[in-house]
Amino acid sequence: MNPIETAMIGEPTEHKARPPVSLGFIAIYVLAQFGIWIALLTPVVITIALRVSEIAGEAEKGRWLGIILAIGGFVALVITPICGALSDRTRSRFGRRRPWLLGGLLVSGLGLTILGTAPNLLILGIGWVICQAGFNAMQAACLPILPDIIPVRMQGRVAGMLGMTSTAGTFAGSWITQYTQSSDLMMFLVPFAITVVSILTLCVILPDRPAVSSDVRMSPGLMFRSIFAPFRDWDFSWAFGSRFLIMMAWSFLLTYQLFFLTDQLSLSRSDATQVMVKSMAIIASATIAISLVGGFITDWTGRRKPLIFVAAALEASGFLVIALAPSVSQFLVGVALAGIGKGLYFAVDLALLAAILPSEEDRAKDMSVFQIANSLPQSLAPAIAPIILAVGSAGGKNYAAIYLTGAVFALLGAFAINPVRRSR
Repeated sequence: MNPIETAMIGEPTEHKARPPVSLGFIAIYVLAQFGIWIALLTPVVITIALRVSEIAGEAEKGRWLGIILAIGGFVALVITPICGALSDRTRSRFGRRRPWLLGGLLVSGLGLTILGTAPNLLILGIGWVICQAGFNAMQAACLPILPDIIPVRMQGRVAGMLGMTSTAGTFAGSWITQYTQSSDLMMFLVPFAITVVSILTLCVILPDRPAVSSDVRMSPGLMFRSIFAPFRDWDFSWAFGSRFLIMMAWSFLLTYQLFFLTDQLSLSRSDATQVMVKSMAIIASATIAISLVGGFITDWTGRRKPLIFVAAALEASGFLVIALAPSVSQFLVGVALAGIGKGLYFAVDLALLAAILPSEEDRAKDMSVFQIANSLPQSLAPAIAPIILAVGSAGGKNYAAIYLTGAVFALLGAFAINPVRRSR
């Protein structure tokens, strides 16, 4: 039996032991998650900022970037749990997850094309809303593959690899943008080519099954209540809160790097792009390396919460160093500290989450609900950023204050994990 056939041995019910999956399937699954992140986060980190600065001009670019990203983040907040719940109940002969992966791929491709050709800020905003709808539909169908297919004894390792894909996608997207920024359309579509190949490959080999009839019937009111059901669980709520606060801090770092470098450190757009590539390389290297080490430490000690606290404290230290940075060198030192903290946090936090999910039957939906802790900060951080930027700055360009605020959010995220009871 070849590796793909091994991977396609599905689990007929939730209660039967899952057969082992091949390394080939795991690699394709991780690559598909990477494909989603590279096309989604490259606009968040750099390419939307480049387009906004072209269209809005220097004086208004910070405000309009915040508005556009905030609206897109709100769409992601709403779409993800709804698509997750609907995916659980999809009875298509193509399975539960595959239709949402393919549909999201088409929608996100349309949105990216609009972003690359938008003549004004309104059309740019519409394109980003469409992108968020498509990418989060894919995300809602991709994440549940972990509990759907991967055996329990392998879920920690696979979850650790999935946790590194967002950082790897951010770095790869920033690196690609060096060579595509001369074309507005190619800035968005070249990273998306990786998404197309990886998602289509996953759909071909995915051992997907349709929902059974007893899973399907659900009124809108019942669906709405089911989305909020996991928040009745004490541990889930605090873990959600911790992730939300950490992602608020990271939303500030990722969204405003370009403007910090150009406006605070007075770099040209070209030089700032080069520094961002170095920054993403540092974050990627630190995150990937520390994620592997952190996963080993947490499994060896059986402790999660102390390591999460240390991770968040390291992130806060990194943000503080960035806020006070008078030079590119100190900026990169701060980025390295924050990257180490991020790597440790995501390695341990995923292990903690796996242990405290409130319902075995609703794991797919609950994972989509937990994803709100990633998407909501995309909306809230840019929404409050103009207020922070205006502190002590007549021109609304106090980017140091942005990173000081990020440090505060990271520390709050550290303390928020302490009340969790079902994990040490």
